[in-house]
Amino acid sequence: MGASDGGGNGWTPHPSVRVTIDDVARVAGVSRQTVSRAMNGKGEISAATRRRVLATIEELDYRPSAFARGMRTQRAGTLALILSDIANPFFPAVARGVFDAAAGRGLAVVVHNTDADADAEWEATRAIVDSGAAGAIGFFEALDDESLVALGRRLPLVVADRRAPGEGVASVISDFTAGSRAAVEHLYARGHTRLGMLDGAVGVEPVRRRAFLAVLGEHGHPDPDGHVVTGPPTVTAGAAAVRELLGCHPDVTGVFAFNDLLAIGAVQALRDAGRRVPGDVAVVGYDDITMAALLDPPLTTVHTDKYELGRTLLEVLGRRMDGHPAEHRLLSPRLVVRASA
Repeated sequence: MGASDGGGNGWTPHPSVRVTIDDVARVAGVSRQTVSRAMNGKGEISAATRRRVLATIEELDYRPSAFARGMRTQRAGTLALILSDIANPFFPAVARGVFDAAAGRGLAVVVHNTDADADAEWEATRAIVDSGAAGAIGFFEALDDESLVALGRRLPLVVADRRAPGEGVASVISDFTAGSRAAVEHLYARGHTRLGMLDGAVGVEPVRRRAFLAVLGEHGHPDPDGHVVTGPPTVTAGAAAVRELLGCHPDVTGVFAFNDLLAIGAVQALRDAGRRVPGDVAVVGYDDITMAALLDPPLTTVHTDKYELGRTLLEVLGRRMDGHPAEHRLLSPRLVVRASA
């Protein structure tokens, strides 16, 4: 919610979150039942009260949601899960952990896919509020911190793999710094001193990139920033990125990728170009999705326990729903060494 702008009611709703009936009731100084009676023309309230409520509705631009009315009786049993790319194999594995843990609490889960688009994330927050969801878990990659804090004031909220944006919003994050350092140090331990990175941190805090550059700096790598190519975290982008990287730095013999999809694209492009993996170029990914072990050669990668991430997200959300303060959990990844590096 926004701060007072000096207007008559002293409260301005944040533009990213739809005004609710509770907001109207608070500003008008009445109960939510009175607001409902005023909107439905019930005779149990005075004409003056009805006029005040209707004026507040107009002032706040309150738009009652038919879907929210239909969901009202299910409010306590429905959660929202916001995913940035449901086609990415990482997210279904996380969602399974969320679903199983939610079922254990008798809760249903509604999934929103945003493609890491700011407008889509913003619309998802509006839909979540309209639906009367009891809480939300979100992989937000584009929405600003202020909007997330505003959403967190409306309902219990946990953000995944992102620093908590402010007070009242819980978070669960994998230790990307430790995981990235393990990957890059492994390449050095295998004798690779000319390294590059395929970074897919589009819209999110570039923790993996910072860890990569820090390790290269500690090893005296020349021009570490110039050895990073950025693109969407997809297989196609991985192929294009590794071609760009080696076009600029043909002496690179070790590649660290933001995620396994980029790494898989890189391995395919390297083989198509006649380069052996790992004989000519070693490749390390991140996440350890199922297909990583099935690649030829099997992919060395940083393992994130995706099911445990989903289960922990639901646990933290459940505690928030039960009235506990916002928690911040850090999960530890581990390097899985296979044949690609």
